[in-house]
Amino acid sequence: MKNINASVVRRYVRVAALSPAVLVPMVAAPAFADVPVQWESGEPVSALYALLLLAGIPLLLFAGITLLVYVPSMVRGEKYVPGLAWRNEIEWFGGPRDGVEAVDRNDHDAIESSDSPDTSDEAVAVTGRGGSRARW
Repeated sequence: MKNINASVVRRYVRVAALSPAVLVPMVAAPAFADVPVQWESGEPVSALYALLLLAGIPLLLFAGITLLVYVPSMVRGEKYVPGLAWRNEIEWFGGPRDGVEAVDRNDHDAIESSDSPDTSDEAVAVTGRGGSRARW
């Protein structure tokens, strides 16, 4: 009984796999139809017009977006010059809400005592914190 079910399943899988090969050409058949006689024939389009339409519009969009990105930095002046040190304020993404100044206000001795740089097994056993050995 088990073999009969497996052969039936295989047969259905084969039919399901081959059905798109039969159905897709049937669906695409209207694409090969002639234009109705009542329709007016379109005016011929020059190659230059088609080129401007199909390539010119995307190029204009590309140039417009590029200008929208670069013009603000051109107007206010570039703040960073490659090869020179960064001269603006330091940014810390994901840091304290008060900014970098909040770190200066914290008690550094308390921070250093809680974050022991010693990651030996004895220090991990005492503090319960890990490090390079991944004992968290």
